[in-house]
Amino acid sequence: MLTLQELSDRAEIQDLLVQEASAMDRREWDRWQTLFTDDAFIDYSENDGATGGPAEVRAWLEGVLGRFHSYQHLSSNAEIELVGDRARARSMQYIAVKMETSRDVRVVFSGIWFRDEFVRTRAGWRIARRYEELAWRHNFPEDFSAPLPD
Repeated sequence: MLTLQELSDRAEIQDLLVQEASAMDRREWDRWQTLFTDDAFIDYSENDGATGGPAEVRAWLEGVLGRFHSYQHLSSNAEIELVGDRARARSMQYIAVKMETSRDVRVVFSGIWFRDEFVRTRAGWRIARRYEELAWRHNFPEDFSAPLPD
């Protein structure tokens, strides 16, 4: 049986995952960055993305997502393993993006898995490591790729 502390920790981590997706959808990049530890490592390379710390990945996300009119990230199915002030989770994210170009308007979809490591800080749980695993894509243009930062 879970203790009250374990229930609270799980709820806080699930909320953190929702906050991360919501901050991205609202383009609240300062808020997004605070959800990670300062020394966090993020790896989005499997999905044609950047790797690095929160500041580097934020710059890449702002550039890539700035190309799109609208998008939504839905986080769910978090399997959380707690170990004291640390935790691991595997969670799912479903993403819908409206792409508009001079030739085409389309909605594309992708499914990813996040493998995250969390640490409890004075400010609450934060993401310390994140690996994004691409599960599938649908309706992407043949020539689509997310540009990497210079």
